[in-house]
Amino acid sequence: MDTNTKKRSRADDMSESQATKKQILEKVSSSSSGSSLLPTNALLDIEEDFRIVVGTYERLLFGINALWNEEKTQVKLEPVFIIPAHTGCIRTVAIGGHFLASGSTDEIIRLYDVKKRKEYGSLGGHHSGDITDIQFHGKYMLSASDDHSINLWRTKDWEFLKTLKAHKGKVNSIAIHPTGKIALSVGIDRAAIVWNLMTGRKASVNKLGKEEPMLVLWNPAGDQYAIMFDRTINIYNVSDAKIATTITQSSRFHSMKYFHSKKHDKDYIVTGSEDKTIRIYDVTSGECVKEIKGHKLRVKSVTVVESDDRIVLVSVSSDGIVKCWDLEEALDGDVEPLGEYNTKCRATCITSHVGFHKTEAMAAEEAAADAEAAKEAKAAKVEKKKKQQQQESVPAKKTAPTTKTATPSTAKAQPAAKKNHNKKKAASKK
Repeated sequence: MDTNTKKRSRADDMSESQATKKQILEKVSSSSSGSSLLPTNALLDIEEDFRIVVGTYERLLFGINALWNEEKTQVKLEPVFIIPAHTGCIRTVAIGGHFLASGSTDEIIRLYDVKKRKEYGSLGGHHSGDITDIQFHGKYMLSASDDHSINLWRTKDWEFLKTLKAHKGKVNSIAIHPTGKIALSVGIDRAAIVWNLMTGRKASVNKLGKEEPMLVLWNPAGDQYAIMFDRTINIYNVSDAKIATTITQSSRFHSMKYFHSKKHDKDYIVTGSEDKTIRIYDVTSGECVKEIKGHKLRVKSVTVVESDDRIVLVSVSSDGIVKCWDLEEALDGDVEPLGEYNTKCRATCITSHVGFHKTEAMAAEEAAADAEAAKEAKAAKVEKKKKQQQQESVPAKKTAPTTKTATPSTAKAQPAAKKNHNKKKAASKK
């Protein structure tokens, strides 16, 4: 009797996190369409200003819509899809266009169309190790793995194009240059390798020292890159591959992102750390200009998105709590979270993108503006041509009569001259 009571009590004492995950899985499995990313149909018409995607240790993938309030002072965060994406821990997530890709310890890349909210398929068999990083650029995608390799894919038809091999151990991170012509990768072999993406070949290898590099990023201008180590971030010049700035702290780094402040017209790096703190660093001096303490556990990952003329930092801690912050406000003083959402899972990675209805509206506005500008340019061109024709025709009408009148007068003058000559000739004969 006591045993049964104990068993019941253990079941009844299921943690809130486990209960939530169980409900999530039940919702997903009971969905009428197996390929749908939506847990409920009620969320179909939600419009987002930007979207956050979180990967978790529990193999769940969260899509969270963010919507500004009317005053633009708060962000409402609401899940739009929650799916069991992999059979292993999710290591990386990335968004390119309307595609979402997630990589896991199960050695598979799962693909989703986040615009249509449908599963697109999976890429397997080309990596024989954990997927450690995924990056998009234009029509291409790069994936890195523990198997020492980087694979190049074409997103048009998801054809596997090439394997880039040069690292002597697992590849931790890859970064594609803003031009899309070259890429950088760092790995456990403590090397930074430059790849020529036009030829698919290694361009150069730079040995980094004794520490293992964990993450590499290009700055927005593409003239510098940052490599994150355990407690150090080195910023290098592209021109000579030498260290321009070094950032150090006592706590371990977990994540970093570049952002450009329009207000201050400067580049900064924002980091998430083991000591539960978000820090903003000046990339020129290497000094910490701001600390944000808003998480109860280590800040596992950060991402930056521009929305409604605001630069928004999205951070997630190991306990799965997602928070949004205004980076410009943070640079100027104290800052409070714009909004938060609790996934109740152990978060591992995060990414974000501007809402599709926003990008479509912006594209429509740009297209309308371009069409109006083209229309005005065409009208101006027609008007200019019309004026030129008028200017050319006016002088022609004025000079035409003078030419015609001049000709007959000359013609008449010639016979008169002949008559006078004849009269003189006749007079001389007489």
